[in-house]
Amino acid sequence: MKKPVNIVHTSDTHLGDPYGHSASEESLKNVLDAVDSTKSNFLIIVGDVFDNERVSNDSVCFFLDQISRTNVPVIILPGNHDLMHSNSVYKRPIFKNSPQNLYIFQNPNGEEIQFKNFGISFWGKAMEEHSPKFKPLTNISFGNNEFWKIALAHGQFEEEGVNSGRSSLISPQNIKESGCDYVALGHWDSFTDVSQDNIPAYYSGCPTKLSKQKTGMVSLINLDPSIGVSHTRYPLNS
Repeated sequence: MKKPVNIVHTSDTHLGDPYGHSASEESLKNVLDAVDSTKSNFLIIVGDVFDNERVSNDSVCFFLDQISRTNVPVIILPGNHDLMHSNSVYKRPIFKNSPQNLYIFQNPNGEEIQFKNFGISFWGKAMEEHSPKFKPLTNISFGNNEFWKIALAHGQFEEEGVNSGRSSLISPQNIKESGCDYVALGHWDSFTDVSQDNIPAYYSGCPTKLSKQKTGMVSLINLDPSIGVSHTRYPLNS
């Protein structure tokens, strides 16, 4: 049975990047603070947690230490910077001792992570290769249609008929046919609403403060059986 659920949605923290995302560690701290202050039930990070597969073990340890700050389930979808291939950062031995509340998608064909106590399921494809062949939001399957259905997808949204040939494309039709209550997107640093019909779909944007913002932001998703799904932008501590 569905229960009321609050989710913090973020992406593209790019830990280990000293240049374009130099404030990434502080931003991740702020995200974990937001999970606590909003009394959220889940944190989802939709791709590019790490900037590349060569990041130091110190960056990985920092990430795991931050996840250990909360008992809330933290769900990770690998993106084009932290691919789930043979040399993936997520396959380092250090991840064998990950916090018990950390869940990482690993199947490139898609898989479901289910939490029966909340009546919610998360679905996502772990990206092995960032290429035009990879379609992040196709062949979605959920085991229980009575649960909240949340899809995570890391890729490039593109309107129908553009035919750019870019990698990891997500189309409006993919969102319309997802059958989800919410589609959580990652890959773009800026917040963007790409909702289709009655299905809310958002790029949360990276949590690092961008040039026109006063503070970093995350998306806060409220799932309520009586009123449905609502989305708000939540400012992080700066």
